[in-house]
Amino acid sequence: MSAKFSFGRTGHPTHREAHMHRKQKGENRKRRTSFGEYVLLILIGVFAFMTAGELHNRGIPHKWATAIMGTLVTFGIVIYLCRRMWNRWAFWAAISICLAAHTIVTWVFFQYVLYGAGRFSILFWYPVMLVEIFALLIAVKRIHDKLTGTHETIKLSF
Repeated sequence: MSAKFSFGRTGHPTHREAHMHRKQKGENRKRRTSFGEYVLLILIGVFAFMTAGELHNRGIPHKWATAIMGTLVTFGIVIYLCRRMWNRWAFWAAISICLAAHTIVTWVFFQYVLYGAGRFSILFWYPVMLVEIFALLIAVKRIHDKLTGTHETIKLSF
């Protein structure tokens, strides 16, 4: 897309025209980003569906399928919301630390607290996942700040 400028005496576009041109370029970039995000969401959905089917086919107990899918959904949402931080090493280090802690706590809960349960519906796990998403957003941000020594405000992208 090309923009037409009416040049004044200085040979440069007016402030308003230059602003409109930047705005048009930004809208095009945003549209491409949105398309890529939609593709990513579709791929995540297909992956989750295939994972659930494969867990069922392999005879994995239902409670462990709930734990795995709960982990994938929770961390998937947090990673998606923090996509502006994807190019930062400290973000991925914080996610890894949180994933390790989550895995240990989840394993202990499903192994010992739900010892006799062969089935545990993910519907019962949704409230835990919702609380965990908010806790993870806070924990990832704090760990990121500790690793980098910065205290910046991060915008979440919905």
